Amino acid sequence: MNANGGQLRIGFIGVGSIAKFHAEALEALGHVVNVGSGTSVDSPRWHEFKSVASQARFELDGRSVLLDSDVDAVVACLPWNLNESWLPELLSTAKPVLLEKPIALSSQAITGAMEQSGTNLDNKSVGLNRRFYRTVLELKKRVVQGGVKSVEITISETVGGLTKTYGDEIIDHILAYSSCHILDTACHVLGRLTPIKVYGFEEASYAKAFRSFAGLLETSDGAPVFLNVLADNPVPVGLSIFFDDRTTWRLSPLERLVAYRGYEVTEPSEKMKIRRYVAKPFLEIDEDPTFKPGFLAQMEAFTSGQNRHISATVEESLELLRLTEELSRLAGANVVPTGGAATSPTFRSF
Repeated sequence: MNANGGQLRIGFIGVGSIAKFHAEALEALGHVVNVGSGTSVDSPRWHEFKSVASQARFELDGRSVLLDSDVDAVVACLPWNLNESWLPELLSTAKPVLLEKPIALSSQAITGAMEQSGTNLDNKSVGLNRRFYRTVLELKKRVVQGGVKSVEITISETVGGLTKTYGDEIIDHILAYSSCHILDTACHVLGRLTPIKVYGFEEASYAKAFRSFAGLLETSDGAPVFLNVLADNPVPVGLSIFFDDRTTWRLSPLERLVAYRGYEVTEPSEKMKIRRYVAKPFLEIDEDPTFKPGFLAQMEAFTSGQNRHISATVEESLELLRLTEELSRLAGANVVPTGGAATSPTFRSF
């Protein structure tokens, strides 16, 4: 709550497509986006952003947004390879900040920014929006009840598409940039995951070597977690949890949760000559597609504090990045967490 009776004035650093989704959520919640910084006032991205945030004025220097007395809170939507260089300033401002992921490309860069004087982490959130999916919230409620027997996580990265969009440099950071969504969701639902054994496989068909892998991890309660991170494999991506009440709960994709109990058995027929066993669903939930999934609930948590405990913190982002670095190391990747410039390779994830 502020002097405007609850309406917040929001400044944006970066006005790309993700920023537009955030602005739509803010406007729907009754807040006003009054400034945005970008590369040019004539850029198509700025004009698309203005179509949602009509009151926003343009600033070339993003740092002026942090210093603007007419800005109550900030949303940082910088390109994936620029966040790291901004992190010290974003963490030291007194204003609340929602930082889009990845907030850095090495764990050392995050710890360095956290350790600087004047850092304020209490009002900083990280935009891992899958945590706010209705599907994920329902699955976490079931996990809290206990009885997890085992878990399967399958990730298939579109390496060809990512390199076409972002260049070969992205290959060194795919876990931190893309795989982080499912990995963070798994950690949020299950708690800390500890790698036990990882098997790596080098995919040589890309401009830079991509290292896919399969691994065994454990939850803090000792349940096995089987993880596959693949390259362009045609496989259903998602998270499956098997419980001791003989139910299976599956997010695939993460916007859809289906829970199963038992089988429907269909005997052979003239048309289908083999017996079929089809799992019987007893619960089906889809994420609301009105806004970009998770964005509205995440923004409400950021601006009001309601359900803020669901939001990813800087500390949790650090732990997630440490996990990806350890998985990369165990898979035989060349992990070099330098904490240097954001455009410098900091670990070899694939």
